Amino acid sequence: MVLLKNGGSALDAVEIAIKVLEDREITNAGYGSNLAIDGVVECDASIVDHYGRSGGVGAVAQIRNPISLARLVLEHTTQQLTLRRVPPNLLVAQGATDFAFEQGMPVLPHDALISPAARERWIRWKSDLRHAERKAREAEAKDRGYSLPSSSSSNRGTDPAPAHEEKARSRLRQEHTNALLASVWNEGQPVSPAPSAQDMSDSSSDPLMSLSRQSMAESSSSRSSPDESRPETPESEQEYIDPRGPPGMLAQSAKSPFIKSTQSLVSSPLQSASPDVTDGHGPSTLVPIDIEMSDVGAGRNRVGTNSRLHNRAYDGSSGSDTESTTTMLPSSPKQHPTPDVMSVVSEAAQAMPLPSTPPEHVQSPSPRATTPLRHVMENPPLPPPLTKRPDHITDTVGAIAIDCYGNIACGASSGGIGMKYRGRIGPAALVGVGAAVVPIDADDKDKTCVASVTSGTGEHMATTMAAAVCAERLYHGVQKARGGGFESAGDDEAIRSMIEKDFMGHPSVRNSNSAGAIGLLGVKKTRDGVYLYFAHNTDSFALASMHSDESRPVCTMSRNAGNGVVAQGGRAVRYKRRAKRGD
Repeated sequence: MVLLKNGGSALDAVEIAIKVLEDREITNAGYGSNLAIDGVVECDASIVDHYGRSGGVGAVAQIRNPISLARLVLEHTTQQLTLRRVPPNLLVAQGATDFAFEQGMPVLPHDALISPAARERWIRWKSDLRHAERKAREAEAKDRGYSLPSSSSSNRGTDPAPAHEEKARSRLRQEHTNALLASVWNEGQPVSPAPSAQDMSDSSSDPLMSLSRQSMAESSSSRSSPDESRPETPESEQEYIDPRGPPGMLAQSAKSPFIKSTQSLVSSPLQSASPDVTDGHGPSTLVPIDIEMSDVGAGRNRVGTNSRLHNRAYDGSSGSDTESTTTMLPSSPKQHPTPDVMSVVSEAAQAMPLPSTPPEHVQSPSPRATTPLRHVMENPPLPPPLTKRPDHITDTVGAIAIDCYGNIACGASSGGIGMKYRGRIGPAALVGVGAAVVPIDADDKDKTCVASVTSGTGEHMATTMAAAVCAERLYHGVQKARGGGFESAGDDEAIRSMIEKDFMGHPSVRNSNSAGAIGLLGVKKTRDGVYLYFAHNTDSFALASMHSDESRPVCTMSRNAGNGVVAQGGRAVRYKRRAKRGD
């Protein structure tokens, strides 16, 4: 509204309004949109000016604000091309992305448009889809009398990519899909990669790692006896243990209060503790050791107590028994005391007097009395009443604007339905389906023009040309009558009749397996004022409106009574008549 008050165009207002909605995760447009079946965001958008000229993009990926790209396409249609070529007003898929790159619009990675909520929905829907397809195949096999192959053999191959697609682009999309399924996004890499020569040289120069290897060698030699000799394992067959520990250990070490800001300490990959090491308040705890703080000379503070555990490899596979050193404060080594030491200890223990037993003070039991509960019965501590759940708006967005020059414009943007086919074009990209404008006729004294935007089942809306039919019905003030003719009707009746007869009553919708859902928003501008209308047969429909004399917008969440009943409403904004001079 600030833009319109300062002389901005209706096209600019529509673009900015939809961009704000595209950047919000709660809407199904731009960032946070529904994902296609391969986990990629593909959006649709279109914008129409007061002349009826339009620009649209469909199934475009890697673009944060598709409405801005549609605006670029619209502006491109006004330019004259060489060799008398006709500029396009609709670009789809990779062609739209390439056009955006040529116009200087940023092209983002695939995962830059995926919100956490959209990713969770896609994973849940992917699982439901596999389960439903499996049930359908089992039912078909049961009817035809044959058995299905095992899941391992059925999942051995994948659907071949279309021949006309470039291999590099298909590979990127497949890697993106695999990363989503692996819950690592675009970071599909081994958890603990094998160290390079540089890493090994760096670890050898680390005094802590040298000390750990030295203690490992000493403990291994101390456990081996002359009677039993262990064969040497070739260096190629020895199991490698990453000196940096499993993922997350460095961050765990950095949180230790015993580590200085200038000291680099690697935590132990084995989470084991000696039962003799306690803090005096509970069970055993692991305490990272500071090299400068440790008392190396004391026999009870040796670094490098060995533990022999059946450990798990970092990649999730089961590893063999390994020997590793843990950087912690261990318990004192268990050594059998000599007889001299035992005699000295026993004499000292006999000479020490036993402590006296403190007197016991037994208190009398509390008197028996009933607890007063009348206040609980009169005012029971019930939980607070349940509040109404907030609305989660994950749907197509649209906007209609009228500037100070009397020009009208509209636009729509959507991420499409979830788990859709790659390359599916939604209604928001198609002029006349998702957005439409009936411009002012030069000979019309009332200067009437109409704009409409729609949302719903895109395939049915495309068949019925929903936005164009809605705009035409409002412009002419007619509704469909019996026998295929038209009769005069008010604006409210015209928009209701459009949903009931032109949309739900269309043969393609009545003979379809999918339900017909639609929401309409129309604005009619005349010499007397501006009239806003909306109608829907969906469960809810959210909208907001505002004119220049208002300080805040009027927001509405419309709900119907269910069972496909059409809910509708609207508002009117009258023009203020200026007094003539001399009156």
